[in-house]
Amino acid sequence: MVRIAATLIGLLLASAAMADHRPSHTVCDRAKLAGRGFIECLESALRESDQTVVQALERARDRIDARSDLIPTQRTRWKNLLDEAHGLFVRFRNFECQNVTPYEGAGGRIGAFEERLACLVDKNMNRAQELKTRYGP
Repeated sequence: MVRIAATLIGLLLASAAMADHRPSHTVCDRAKLAGRGFIECLESALRESDQTVVQALERARDRIDARSDLIPTQRTRWKNLLDEAHGLFVRFRNFECQNVTPYEGAGGRIGAFEERLACLVDKNMNRAQELKTRYGP
């Protein structure tokens, strides 16, 4: 029982530490970039993360195409479903980053433009990593 409690406490502490980690904050450090420089960094990171997601999705589709154990209709169906799931991801990402995240802005600043950009970068980078984990690098 004590070992389980210790494990749970460890997981909670690790989870709390990870909650502070945002990929966008690693790429664009607000402490080092003032004003417009921070926004420009996030905009650049967004363009790059969009491309990273597209590339990860293309690699996933290539991995599916390479599956010789599936008949062509199965591969086509899988790729179509993956595309549909990705479309739902994009809709969710855009909705959450546009409508929810601005309320979570640093220091309680509602409508913070940079929070929206950071959210998009974070979600893109997490999606790309998820696709790489599931389908390979």
